[in-house]
Amino acid sequence: MLLVGTAAADDLKPVKVGNGVLTGTVTLKEGLKLPIDELNADLKKKIDKNTNKNACKEAYQQRIWLVDRDSRGVQNVAVWIMPEKDNQFFDVKELALKRRGFDPVVVLDQPHCVFEPRIVVLFPAYIDPTRPKLEKEELHYVRTTQNFYAVNPAEIKHNVKLTFPTPAGGKNVNQVVDKSTKAKPEKGLNLTEQSGLRPYDITKGPIQIACNIHDWMECYAWALPHPLAAVTNAKGQYKIANVPDSGKVRIFVWHERAGFINEGGDAGQVIDLRDVTKGRNFTITGTK
Repeated sequence: MLLVGTAAADDLKPVKVGNGVLTGTVTLKEGLKLPIDELNADLKKKIDKNTNKNACKEAYQQRIWLVDRDSRGVQNVAVWIMPEKDNQFFDVKELALKRRGFDPVVVLDQPHCVFEPRIVVLFPAYIDPTRPKLEKEELHYVRTTQNFYAVNPAEIKHNVKLTFPTPAGGKNVNQVVDKSTKAKPEKGLNLTEQSGLRPYDITKGPIQIACNIHDWMECYAWALPHPLAAVTNAKGQYKIANVPDSGKVRIFVWHERAGFINEGGDAGQVIDLRDVTKGRNFTITGTK
């Protein structure tokens, strides 16, 4: 299955992006009970054992399940698309060069012993459409201008541990206290440079981010070879720009506890973009 990493097919074919916009909502199934009380109790237990207990009290409320009371929309669900076939890739060179469809700067904040945002989608590199493969069948990535920074304007020390979905392991970096990084994230940790961040095979899962000093702190990042991705807002809504104007693609919808909620799991669900105005909605029906 060609996603990222090494090429699984002999001939890679670029797929043009377009001016389409794909929208939708991710909701929680009516009647599905979430373990909110258990999560809060476990979180409080971990925080109360820590030497920074008093500085971390604002972190007592769980952030795994954020569900809108009225619409049942679920926040922090990652949604992205991939081409329909394994030997295809999105040609996003122009988007990368013109800085369209993605944030050049993505900031991971650490206020009161939590990571914010909890879920991020990143665009560290794209497949070169003029030379998609290197020797040994490796994909030829070109780095984008996006930088992923970690900042710490809080009063206590943190560290940032990145665990990649590869056998190579991860990267652990100490994070100093510096209030000025809130306004100037470039003064914080450049996780893109320090970790050699690149796209990963999505069947292996996301990048896990943690703090060894505060073991309840966690968040997740998906590093993709294109910017056709989004994270749901407080109402469970997502919006992906620059999708192809027509044709079939695979859509992926992932929540940290529900996993892939789209049909097909980590293989993706094939949808037709000939009429993207209808949108694509999804429902979380269970948890792992």
